[in-house]
Amino acid sequence: MREIARNVTIATSTYYRPDSDSDNIRAEIAKRTFRKAADLGYEVAVVDAGSSDGLLKEFERYGARLSLNLNGTMGSDRRKAIEIASNNGRRLVAWTEPEKEHYVPELWKTALPIIEEKADMVIPDRRPLDDYPIGQQYAENLGNLVWKELTGLDLDMWCGPRTFRKELSHYFVEYDGKYGDKWDSIFIPVMDAVSRGEKVIGVKIDYKHPKEQTKIEERDVSFHMKRINQLDSLTKAFVEHWNQNHTSP
Repeated sequence: MREIARNVTIATSTYYRPDSDSDNIRAEIAKRTFRKAADLGYEVAVVDAGSSDGLLKEFERYGARLSLNLNGTMGSDRRKAIEIASNNGRRLVAWTEPEKEHYVPELWKTALPIIEEKADMVIPDRRPLDDYPIGQQYAENLGNLVWKELTGLDLDMWCGPRTFRKELSHYFVEYDGKYGDKWDSIFIPVMDAVSRGEKVIGVKIDYKHPKEQTKIEERDVSFHMKRINQLDSLTKAFVEHWNQNHTSP
């Protein structure tokens, strides 16, 4: 596993408000994510959008290499992180959300097919989603179904992480954010890679959503509204972008 990790730079972005209970829980999970990644031999490139100085110092202590992007968008934060990771000298880039603590020990499973030249990009598959808030389960399963109907690929796209050859970073870095520059910033580039013939596959992982995160999200109405908005905006973007850019063989 460590030998594989030495080929990978993890890219992620952070922003945690100190006055938010939910953000404080997520920040604690992020710290554990970075510590696990460093212990396993991964490099971690983090772009932060304005978290507290104290928290950022903790991130650095846990092995993260930090950059700031204070006036950007969610999408520009992610593009900057991926660009930094792709120039780190390692062969692969692994985008993930910072709260994917339990994904880090499984990340090697997404890197191995690329190292073995069996894939250009790998999407981890954590299904079924039984340990997620019920609303999130419905939204993400439906979103994955829309993706499959369009592309023909049965991928767990809503999982979030993507591992890919650094040469594919341009799909993400050059994306113009035309569909809102939020969640689309890690979805539309994958669709472009598929359209242009890159080999994108899914790999099963053993992943459990953090219990403390599920607990606080289940009783947070704003979280459920976020998932509804995410599903609506992304599925509309999928259909429009695929129809405009995909050419059938």
